[in-house]
Amino acid sequence: MRSNSRTARILVFVVLLMLSCAYLMPIYVMVTTSLKSIEEINRGTYLLPSGDPQWANYGEVLLGSERFRSQMIPRLVNSTIIAVTVTALAAFFGGLGGYYLSRSKSTFTRVLFVLVGIALYLPYQVVIIPLSVLMARTGLSQSYGGLIFSYLILNVPLACVLMGTFFLGIPRELEEAAEVDGASKVQTFFRIIAPISLPAYASVAIIIFTQVWNEFFLALALSARETQTVQVVMAEAKGTTLVLYNLQMAAALISVAVPLFFFLLLGRYFIRGILAGALKG
Repeated sequence: MRSNSRTARILVFVVLLMLSCAYLMPIYVMVTTSLKSIEEINRGTYLLPSGDPQWANYGEVLLGSERFRSQMIPRLVNSTIIAVTVTALAAFFGGLGGYYLSRSKSTFTRVLFVLVGIALYLPYQVVIIPLSVLMARTGLSQSYGGLIFSYLILNVPLACVLMGTFFLGIPRELEEAAEVDGASKVQTFFRIIAPISLPAYASVAIIIFTQVWNEFFLALALSARETQTVQVVMAEAKGTTLVLYNLQMAAALISVAVPLFFFLLLGRYFIRGILAGALKG
């Protein structure tokens, strides 16, 4: 029995090691490529580190140059403003909507819950024409407000479903005790339900922030030059005659740094919130 157990552990360790190498290999190649010159890249030695690291590649990407004409810093600011605003508003309204959907027992609420769930599967291409018309008629086209409003329309349903699923597992006795003490529905939500739902809010925030940060289609269609996001600049970095892989990889690593930091900041609550919603819902 002990021999079989030891063999199983070794097998699991080997499999996990292989999967980790397969997962980390693209990241390793991105890092090494971002520090190489064009001559080193043309040699095809992608797995070998650079003998003379070109840290100036990151400066070219951030500040712009003749080879990389789009400055990354303003686009990082744009993406941060849009993603943070959408995440905060979607989590707030999604929490309120999810609480209502999880506590109301009417037929209308059940149908609405199903419709909100269906809305999660709508691709962005389906709503791009109505969104473009709406943005043009409201004067929000190619502005921060237009992009934020568009992302809210697409991400609030997701926040409602995730938060509603979590709220289903919260004992109603807590709310009944608060009502006995004279608390209103609003006071019960903000003073009792919301504080104990912070892991769920953190999970929703990570998911929505990552989606908005990495979204490309709406950012390309509804943004102006001044409101472009990181993903649009990444697409422009490809070029038409010469592909500068070192600058592309440097730009990709910079764009990944912000959501990675956001995940590390709230990551300890992420698994806790997801598991709580899955097990209690």
